[in-house]
Amino acid sequence: MLGIDPGTLRTGWGVIEKTRRTLTFCAGDVVSVKGFRSLPERLRLIYEELVTVIDCWAPHVLSLEKAFVAHNVQSALRLGEARGVVLLAAAQAGLRIAEYNPTEIKTAVTGYGRAGKMQVQKAVFSQLHHPDGEAGVFPSSQDATDALAAAICHCSAARLPDLLHQVGAQPRRAGGRKARSLRDVFTEQTVAQMLAADQKKHN
Repeated sequence: MLGIDPGTLRTGWGVIEKTRRTLTFCAGDVVSVKGFRSLPERLRLIYEELVTVIDCWAPHVLSLEKAFVAHNVQSALRLGEARGVVLLAAAQAGLRIAEYNPTEIKTAVTGYGRAGKMQVQKAVFSQLHHPDGEAGVFPSSQDATDALAAAICHCSAARLPDLLHQVGAQPRRAGGRKARSLRDVFTEQTVAQMLAADQKKHN
């Protein structure tokens, strides 16, 4: 599973592997092209780096944020150009492409659709198993973390029908309290995962 956080100056990427209920971190980094002034040259370098990543890790799916209209139209256009390069590299490699709203990604990872970048980063690290154990190091860049979050979101999306069933199956309680929301279900599961990770570190 390959997650991408596209950008014309910094494009984050992250690869994870799902085995049953375990998400294992494989690799993650940032393609930085800040030293190149020409946009076509930056896009070419982003494309070439992503082709290399895909060839190296052979993912089957690419997960990334859906296109959105930003307040700055120029920035939105530039982001669209970076997304186009990412989608081209994925399509040429035959990857399936999954796109999610930013709110969907944050909710899947943290249980809260308006979580900040640091919250997302901590939640990502708590949910991923590192092959080197406690000595393993995750990428510190938030661009790479956002890419890993997109990948985790796609893995969580497979559990969405079960989560929706949990929400719908909750009866109304006495006093007129409503059933739990989907956000509550995500939050409970995410908190449980983080507590389990903390307990493992202290054991």
